[in-house]
Amino acid sequence: MATITVDLSTVPISYSPGPEVKHGDTVVFSMGSYPASYTATVTFPDGNCLSVSASNPYPYQLGGSNALATSPLTVSLLAPRKIYGFDAVIDDGTRDRGTDPRGPQERDRKNGGIDVTSDPPEDPAPATR
Repeated sequence: MATITVDLSTVPISYSPGPEVKHGDTVVFSMGSYPASYTATVTFPDGNCLSVSASNPYPYQLGGSNALATSPLTVSLLAPRKIYGFDAVIDDGTRDRGTDPRGPQERDRKNGGIDVTSDPPEDPAPATR
């Protein structure tokens, strides 16, 4: 199974090696080059395809008093094949949480997506001669 890293600090959000995942793959959300004081909240407004646990409760929180990357999150074996859009709200900590942000440096909202694809076709058996 592959591990996909989602770097929230790049514009646009970057995926290594790419945004396509298969059932059972793991995904790690990372703060990338953001300062350690920044925080991020990652939500999936139209359904989540990733695991939720006591160590990775949903919504996923990064930075601040949390780790700068999530533990590996497993793509559910039951997740329908589709693109799962997510929102990441990045906060530099300069405004109270209950206050509307006034500028892009105070709270940055980014969007991305994880594409749950079908498993690759199996290689056909080699032809016998």
